[in-house]
Amino acid sequence: MSAPDEPSASWPSKETNSVTASLTGLEDDADPIVERVSEFATEYPHLADLPLSEAHGRKLRRIVTEADWEKEFVDPDHPLEDSFAVDSLRSRSAGTWLDAVHAFLRAHHEYSGMMARFEDRESGDEFDVPLADAWGKEYSKKQYARARALQRQMSGGKRPSGGEAAPAWDDPVTVMLTLTASSVPDGDRLPPVEQMDAIHDAFSYGGVRDTLRNVMEYHLDLDSEQWGYWLQAEPHGMGTAADPDKDAGLNACYTHIHVGVYFDGAGFGDLRPVASEFERVIDKHLEVCEPAGWSAHDYDAIDDYLQEDDGCISMNADVGNLGSYLAAYMGGYTEDLLEKPIEYIAWGAVYWSAARQRTTRSQTVNQAIRADRCEQRAENEESGQVDSHGERIRWDDGRGADVVCSCCGSPWTVDQDQLDGPPETESALDDDLRWAADVAAPSPEPEPDRSLAERWPSADSAWAYGESPRKTLIRDRVHDYLDVHGKDVSLPSILAHLNIDPSYREFVGRILDGEMEPGSEAFDRRSTEPAFGYELKAIVDRDGNEHEPGGGGVDMVSLELPIRNVIQNTRLRYDLAQGEVFRDARTEVASHSPGTIASGFVKDGITDPEVVDSLLIVEDYHVSNPSMDRDKRRSCMVQQ
Repeated sequence: MSAPDEPSASWPSKETNSVTASLTGLEDDADPIVERVSEFATEYPHLADLPLSEAHGRKLRRIVTEADWEKEFVDPDHPLEDSFAVDSLRSRSAGTWLDAVHAFLRAHHEYSGMMARFEDRESGDEFDVPLADAWGKEYSKKQYARARALQRQMSGGKRPSGGEAAPAWDDPVTVMLTLTASSVPDGDRLPPVEQMDAIHDAFSYGGVRDTLRNVMEYHLDLDSEQWGYWLQAEPHGMGTAADPDKDAGLNACYTHIHVGVYFDGAGFGDLRPVASEFERVIDKHLEVCEPAGWSAHDYDAIDDYLQEDDGCISMNADVGNLGSYLAAYMGGYTEDLLEKPIEYIAWGAVYWSAARQRTTRSQTVNQAIRADRCEQRAENEESGQVDSHGERIRWDDGRGADVVCSCCGSPWTVDQDQLDGPPETESALDDDLRWAADVAAPSPEPEPDRSLAERWPSADSAWAYGESPRKTLIRDRVHDYLDVHGKDVSLPSILAHLNIDPSYREFVGRILDGEMEPGSEAFDRRSTEPAFGYELKAIVDRDGNEHEPGGGGVDMVSLELPIRNVIQNTRLRYDLAQGEVFRDARTEVASHSPGTIASGFVKDGITDPEVVDSLLIVEDYHVSNPSMDRDKRRSCMVQQ
């Protein structure tokens, strides 16, 4: 059942028991979308009906989830009032992979032709800028341009703006690491989001990135500015997409990542021992990424890392065109999304649905790219920038280097010895004394008749708003409720319906009585010269209609899978040995199936994993059998 405020599904319906993926809901779509969605269902029917994710709490775009709602009746505080029904979320599951492909392509298609209308704050003139999402050919071209910029900064070369970049490194070297995970690690196919998360989380949070840093800065003894990395995800099966006679493999449409590592190899002689140091990174990935297997990361099968093109470790000591080299490894496809191989589209739908980044770069790499852009702006008369990169500098108290370019904020190639320290300011002791004096002074009496500027004469600018964020949230929720249900509602009913803390009873009552939102007050004593820059005024669709700019952000919701949550976070997640069985201590129901036991708890309203674990029994019929090995208690027996 759908809640009143839940958007209706605009993608192919999910048929749980269907053999062929459903293609309903495509009637209103453009022909290319219909063709590509149908192609995925035909080429990969075993993937089309696969749920995107089965991880409780994993956030996905709302459009690729399916909510199950139920009615709940709330008794009023006053005996003369009637009870009322509210919609309560019972569960929220992920749509199928086919659902995601359809929603992904539709969103991309609807983005085409949209414009952002800006206003020049100084002149008042308006102009339109075409909008493009991160899945079109313009984005691919931008990534390629960034790779070329990185190449120029590392090894030199001519910039598109005409200038010549001086090489920052004497002997730039590239190592490409390929990290992946099986989509069927135990014979059962993983949902694509879980496989994707396992790979990226292992690198970002599981220690793989830290191991890479240790290799570069401890084992190879490089400074942080002498190396960097560029991570790019890519779908499996792309190499065989153009050849129908080749098998795309079990991992087709699933993800893997390439980590391009760049460093100055001038201090090394033979690079082969250097390349072997990266085996530590592969080993760490295999350790922390559960679905990852040795067969896809067998570096023992590589004869020479310097001559390897298709293994998990490949070193290139002579890169003529880093942009092309990266594109070959990192999916540098420049055609439109609808023209790309179906494996790429299916893979992209997973990243889009989960709002996960498919590319990340280290700070050093980003600094080099930013410096190249800074040089090009200085060489472009229309940019308004006259200083070359690093010509004007400033002190930066943030993380990383201390001395940076004043124009772009990058420390790339900037001599760190040019400044001895931050500009002098008043001593910390003076600040402490002033703070203590302010604290000791009695609080001034409220002066409601005086303006904010009069009450704060020492401030350059200030702004005041007379309501806390919590009250603002409550006010918005109350107004939203009144807009839908009308104003004929009692105070107890709205407090119960919106689950508002009774301590805010008087505040909500004033809202029901028509109290207006408190106003704001501000002043600015700084320069009153005309403001420069641009302001976004409207979003213009392909038909020329203007729309108010939104607040931004992606509408993400968490999956609510109570049965899956109970299994994943209790002893039900462990495999049983011969003779063992799960039992519900309340009902005495026993089963070898974790799902059966979990369903029983959830059906009775017991969804807290800690409570379930306390009521879960694992019986062992062979505990006294001398022929069975039971020397140690197994994980499924021990309550965590």
